[in-house]
Parts: sequence; C-alpha cells; structure tokens
Amino acid sequence: MTQNLEILFNGLTAKKADLILLILASQHIETRVEKEGTAFHILADPGDREKALAMVQAYYRENRFSNLGQAFQDFSSNPFKSVPAFMIMGFLAAVHILCLRYDVHETMILKYGASSLFIGQGENYRAITALFLHADAGHLLGNLAGILIFGAPFIRLAGFGTGPFMLLLTGTLGNLMTAGLYRTAHLSIGASTSVMGAAGLLTAFQMTRKQKSLNTVIPLIAGATLVGLLSQGERTDVSAHVFGFLSGCILGFVFFPLNRMIHAPIKEPLALSITLLILVSAVLSGIFR
Repeated sequence: MTQNLEILFNGLTAKKADLILLILASQHIETRVEKEGTAFHILADPGDREKALAMVQAYYRENRFSNLGQAFQDFSSNPFKSVPAFMIMGFLAAVHILCLRYDVHETMILKYGASSLFIGQGENYRAITALFLHADAGHLLGNLAGILIFGAPFIRLAGFGTGPFMLLLTGTLGNLMTAGLYRTAHLSIGASTSVMGAAGLLTAFQMTRKQKSLNTVIPLIAGATLVGLLSQGERTDVSAHVFGFLSGCILGFVFFPLNRMIHAPIKEPLALSITLLILVSAVLSGIFR
C-alpha cells in the first residue's frame, strides 16, 4: 500500500501539515509525510484523493470566519518585523526631537503643517510634510505604534519600496481631501493619516483576495470600526483619519492586483527612490516658497 501513495498536498508549513493530517486522520485516510527542507508533503492513496481533497476543502469552507491565521499566509514569519518601517519610525522621532532641540517646533508646524487655507492657495507640499510633524511626545508615540501595527505588515506585503510609497501617497491624499473639506485655517499634523491609510490598504488586501461575497465585506466592516475606535481623542483629526482610510481602501483595490502582476527587479528600488525624491521636493518647496 505504501508504494502506491502519491503527493496530495505539497510545500506545506509544519502547522498546516499537522492540521491537514488531523483532518484526514479523522476520516481514516492513510497518509504519510515527507519533509523537504522546511516544507512538508502529504501523501495518500490515489483512491482516497477525491475524498481527502473534499474533506480539507470542507474544513476551510466551514471555518473561514474563525480561521484568522489564514489572513497572514501572505506575510513572512513575522509581519511586524520590517526594516523600512523601523526606519520610518526612527525618522519621525528624529524630526520631532530635532524640532524641540533647536526650538523650532511651532515654527515648523506653522510652515509645514497641513493648513487647509494655505493648501487651497497652492502650497500642496504641506500635505506631505505635515505627516512628519507631531504635537507632542504622546502624539508621536501613538503614531509610531500605529506604523508598527499597520504600516509594518503592509510594507512586508507590498515591498520595501512600494510599501513606503503607498503609505506616503495615502497620507498625502488624505490630507488633501481634508483640506478640500474645510477650506479654512484648519491645521492638521501627524502620521496618523498614513497609519489609517495603511489600515485601509490592509482592508483592500483582504477584500481583493479570492473569497466569497459575504467574507469580502467583513474586512471593510472591521476596518471602519477600527477607524472609529482610533478616532476618539479630544484633539484627533477625525476627517483626516477617515480620508486616510478611504484613500487606502480605494488605492488598495488598484494597487494589489497590479502589484501581484508586476515582478520587475527594479520595481522596489525605483519606488523607494521616487518616495525619497517626493520628500526632498516637498521640503525644498517649503524652503523656497
């Protein structure tokens, strides 16, 4: 019997292999496991092939709402471990510390903050530079945590170049949309717009996966609820949070299908270079305005 076994599932992680073995064992299907490097292959009798596949598919179909681990299949081993995300966090902290150290904190906020009035007069660079300014240490720490929780997993999904580029883009669009709403002296600062953009992008990622219709709506409901929970502070710019999240969702529906199709080696370095160029251009625009 053992000689007639064939591979039914290949390239599995140890955890997923254990789960499938348990499912098949419950149906009294004879199996064998082979290990190749860090991957596992499950073999079974060819006569049990259809039954085995049907049982595994039925399990995942019946447990698609509770099996949260499936959401992380596209991530590496640790979705929160991202060098670009840590570098962004370090840069935000450095900007805040330097502003305080040289006593230019308020000056920088007035000159580079996302003022709806001045953006309406053509100073669009403020929508970018405002993302790197924070009111105080608590404001900064909250956004650093947000980048770690939402930004890092998105960068792991998207790439070291396209990830930061999309975070900058969603934050910028969120600030521009907020400015368009107010058209007054309303002033907004902080990376929270990009943080909410990352939440929107992750929501779009889940919604663009191949799922049934009901399961597709759940990430959007969860994301919208999250935005509401994280927009309760007294000084929180709710509109910037909402527009950042919406920007992430909308752009995510375009980004993820394209990103899955484009595999050019130059993609990530090029995206990172464009991101840095945009940042430098925004700062220079403020200096020479």
